[in-house]
Amino acid sequence: MKEIKNKLAEELQKRLEVEVDENDIELPEPEHGDFAYPVMKAASKNGANPRKLAEEVEEQFENLEFIEETSVAGPGYLNIHLNREVYAEKISEQIESSRMGINRKEEEVLLEFSSPNIAKPMHIGHVRNNCLGDSLQRILKFSGYNVTSENYIGDWGAQFGKSIFAFKKYGSEEELDRNPMDHIYNLYVKFHEEAENDPEMVEKAAEWSKRLEDGDEEAKRLWKKLREFTIEYDMREYERMGIEFDRITGESKVVEKGDEIVERGIEKNIFDKDPDGSIYAEFEDEDLPSIIVRKSDGTTLYITRDIANIEKRESEGFDQNLYIVGSEQELHFQQLFKITEKFGITDLENEHISYGMLNLEEGGMSSREGNIITLSDLLDMAVKEAEKRIEDEERLENAEKIGLGAVKYANLKVSRRKDIEFNWDNVLSFEGDSGPYLQYSNTRAKSIMEKADTEGEFMGEFNETEYRLLKKIGEFPEKVENAAEQREPVKVANYLSTLCEAFNTFYHECPVLDVEEKDTKRRLKLVELFVEVTDTGLELLGIESLEKM
Repeated sequence: MKEIKNKLAEELQKRLEVEVDENDIELPEPEHGDFAYPVMKAASKNGANPRKLAEEVEEQFENLEFIEETSVAGPGYLNIHLNREVYAEKISEQIESSRMGINRKEEEVLLEFSSPNIAKPMHIGHVRNNCLGDSLQRILKFSGYNVTSENYIGDWGAQFGKSIFAFKKYGSEEELDRNPMDHIYNLYVKFHEEAENDPEMVEKAAEWSKRLEDGDEEAKRLWKKLREFTIEYDMREYERMGIEFDRITGESKVVEKGDEIVERGIEKNIFDKDPDGSIYAEFEDEDLPSIIVRKSDGTTLYITRDIANIEKRESEGFDQNLYIVGSEQELHFQQLFKITEKFGITDLENEHISYGMLNLEEGGMSSREGNIITLSDLLDMAVKEAEKRIEDEERLENAEKIGLGAVKYANLKVSRRKDIEFNWDNVLSFEGDSGPYLQYSNTRAKSIMEKADTEGEFMGEFNETEYRLLKKIGEFPEKVENAAEQREPVKVANYLSTLCEAFNTFYHECPVLDVEEKDTKRRLKLVELFVEVTDTGLELLGIESLEKM
């Protein structure tokens, strides 16, 4: 479809002598044609009558091989009906090519996502980040970008002073070795409970944070232990979700660089000293509040380390630096990007890919109070719910893939800037707009291919239901490119949903087997292309396709 739109844009531009982009080509209602172009835009530039101009252009399209007929409607819409045989072959060639019609991009992209804090389990607040990040890295890589995905973990700062202090006061080395995540997290919760009645505990925790930054051996030993077991724990979660990173780093890798940044910022008059000894950045010409980059006790903050990290990434030769972080951090990134501009870091394009909250019907949560739903618990719940809905006991082995697919799709089918209300009945429905529905449609098509004793081939004439499915299949490359450009996996998710609707209509109205050979061949070819697209599309969402369901 993209190739045809490009060709139409070229032909229109040549005849109208105005700039025409592929995005100017519209998709009308099926009865009006396959494509439409509003000539009114060109007419206004040329001072011409739009209807008359459209009629003149229509006459010039008669000899193009891929056009069956044209017509003019309304004030100046040029409606175009394609030669279905030629169009079908174009779509088939595109979908069966190595890149499925997507041109390779040359840019180097750093994509940061997940980024959990150490000493705490990931919870439902990390689910959407992980789903978006993994899908986006798949989409960008498939679109030809050279992507490096990075898990930049929160492994430095004040929270580790709290964890270390709590362990020294209440903890057990034996329990830490035996059941590290539960033990240290319970201590973290206990710390906040006790600190409500004893404000001095916060000061003592801050002392441990300072000792860590100053290189105290005991603080470093415990910090290293917390970091290692957290990464090991989290890696099991990533493996379960099928998420891979090209590299895992953390704030600790740029701590020393952060101190340098502060000193250089003072020299360049980017930062100012406060009478209390802290260092801050002010944005006089911007509608942004000032922000501290080093506290009065000499410890740095995560914005300081973020500045150092951006400088590092620019030196590594990346063209784009993308952060998948929740919308509550929008101010932080506005301040961060303004500061890096003042440091002269301009060769790197920084972007905050913001997203809304995921809310469960069960209500809110707080990691400090200990009432969180962990990522592991959420995935277990999804698998159990999937098991309840699987009627064939022989298919229970699919529950893990169905449950995880349901959770992922629920997080990807909504535009990332919107909040999500998580409802189990909707998420795990085998009908309608859900992950299981996509997986089921895909396996339904595979069952047809398994029963067929021949291969598909386009022959004979398409009926309207077949042709609607063909056109929908042809949209795939454009949807993927839009998803990459707009950083929106929802473009792929929503497309797959409408594609599966078109396929299931086709399934009920157009028997593939036990009909005339030319009908079997033509319809089987559509099924084969549908499977190719849905297999790839599900993979781009991080959802596993199934052979049987």
